[in-house]
Amino acid sequence: MPHLWRLFRASYGPGLDRIGGMFAGGRWHSLGERAVYFGGSAAIVVLERLAHTDADLLPNDLQLAQFEFADPILETKVEELATLPANWRHDTDATRQIGRQWRRQGSSCLLAVPSAILPEETNYMLNPEHPCAQQLRLVRQRPFAFDPRLI
Repeated sequence: MPHLWRLFRASYGPGLDRIGGMFAGGRWHSLGERAVYFGGSAAIVVLERLAHTDADLLPNDLQLAQFEFADPILETKVEELATLPANWRHDTDATRQIGRQWRRQGSSCLLAVPSAILPEETNYMLNPEHPCAQQLRLVRQRPFAFDPRLI
């Protein structure tokens, strides 16, 4: 069972309401599709946040949180990197189609996907419509601030 990590603004909460995808598209979902992303490690969620936020606009109320499921869950993994389109890191149409197909199938609660920033790391997308999604629970959280040497 994977440990799932999120870096979120305290003023907005952990974002488990799934509405984030309604306002912006992501690598594995299109604008208007409900989505919740997690990282497989605390380090990758920090790198992802740095990659997607202007350093001058980093919020000062971040929380680093770890989540897990109460019971073992079914997880689907995107095939090996070699089977993805060669330009998958830049072709969001291809990756969004993979995410859309996975959500429609409803075969699992989590989709394990490679990080485009560091493909050796794993990110996860939660299928909010899957019955297992209700078993997600917060294990721990703490305030987080970026080390100034990183920004």
